[in-house]
Amino acid sequence: PIRDGLERILQAGEGALIVLGNNPALERISVDGFDLSSVTLDAARLAELAKMDGAIILDNSWKNILTANTHLAPPPHIPTTESGARHRTAQRVAQLTGLAVVTVSKDRAVATLYVDADQADLTPRWTAGQRMLQYLQMLFEMRRRFDRSDEKLLRMELLGLVTPREVADLVRRGEMVERAASAIKVMLAEHDQDSAAAENVLADRLLEVEQLIEMTLDDYLGDDADATRQKLAAISDHRLGNSALVVSDLGLGRLSDGTLPRGNRLLYRAGFSGGQVGELVLGAFPDANSMLCSSVEDLMAVNGIGIETATRLRFVFDRLLSAADPIGQRVLNERH
Repeated sequence: PIRDGLERILQAGEGALIVLGNNPALERISVDGFDLSSVTLDAARLAELAKMDGAIILDNSWKNILTANTHLAPPPHIPTTESGARHRTAQRVAQLTGLAVVTVSKDRAVATLYVDADQADLTPRWTAGQRMLQYLQMLFEMRRRFDRSDEKLLRMELLGLVTPREVADLVRRGEMVERAASAIKVMLAEHDQDSAAAENVLADRLLEVEQLIEMTLDDYLGDDADATRQKLAAISDHRLGNSALVVSDLGLGRLSDGTLPRGNRLLYRAGFSGGQVGELVLGAFPDANSMLCSSVEDLMAVNGIGIETATRLRFVFDRLLSAADPIGQRVLNERH
């Protein structure tokens, strides 16, 4: 009934302050109010009483309403992080009395629970679906931008024109996708939503994101890849939105323009990442550019690679090169 009452209050555009329980500490700071002689609590009554300015006080079983329109005057020296009068009072009352206190903001349409010095957002069921949809839309857009960064980095790799900015752009956007997905998972857990469909969407949006982040860092940073991945996870959301700041935070500035990748991403595109063939090729060629310029004979010279695998690799490399910028393609053809 408390949850349903909060939803009614929010839907009506009202505010409220509800104390979940009663004790001597609360009675000492309570002034006036209407004595309701333990009226049974239900959602409709709670919503109606919220139309008055004062606090609503429940009994300790949370099943009855003791008083309404009660003025609460906690000592002003109790610390608070809130700015609004109702929320400041709620936070101070919760710390002073040890009771749980709920406020509903009339302006922001948000319900907040205070317990001692802690607080939690009580997003109601009727708005959780709308908020979930907004977050999913954000996740879709973030994944689209991540895929564009991946395509751009691959194109620059094929042209031999990679800069630290392209590397930072891909890994930061991948981290943003993962953080957005984590936020949605928390919402699913907190608001008891039917999660099957949303979890399927999350799995689809997260597909291969972490794998591409790790391969990219391994391509360009080698032994420092794991430590750099930890640094990436620790970057604040604010700094994560700026490629230049990510370049600085991850130490990517030491990568010179035109840095050649190790070749993990290239082999991934060719379908040989993580397997025995991929390991053999990585061990035989110093970088991705050497792989791209290798002939079928060069690939067959690698111990463990036969003509069928070498031909397939060369075919995939040629297809990737053909998709590169025409000017860069001409340069690559001349070099080859």
